[in-house]
Amino acid sequence: MEQSGVFVISQSHCFALGRLVVDELEVLTVACAPSHQKQGYGRAVVAKLLDKAACNGGLWGFLEVGSNNNSAISLYNSLGFAQVGLRKRYYDRKGGPSVDALILRKSLI
Repeated sequence: MEQSGVFVISQSHCFALGRLVVDELEVLTVACAPSHQKQGYGRAVVAKLLDKAACNGGLWGFLEVGSNNNSAISLYNSLGFAQVGLRKRYYDRKGGPSVDALILRKSLI
């Protein structure tokens, strides 16, 4: 996390971690304690992460999300992300079928 271009934004039991390489931000992790979900905290930390990347020269944000993670997909869509790709059976699930990863992208300018 001490590398240049790595940003962590946290607020009220939630955080977002991303890495800016040249002009592209990869959202690596977004996590929110169950007690703080569905209250806007996750949205706030992701929005601040996108803003920080844009202020540091970022032109694009992208991420991967499980195709079955409806809450996260809804969050990312509300922030302007759109699907640009698909990775079939990307996430292995113990005791269950693999899950596809949606590749989402958003302009930061």
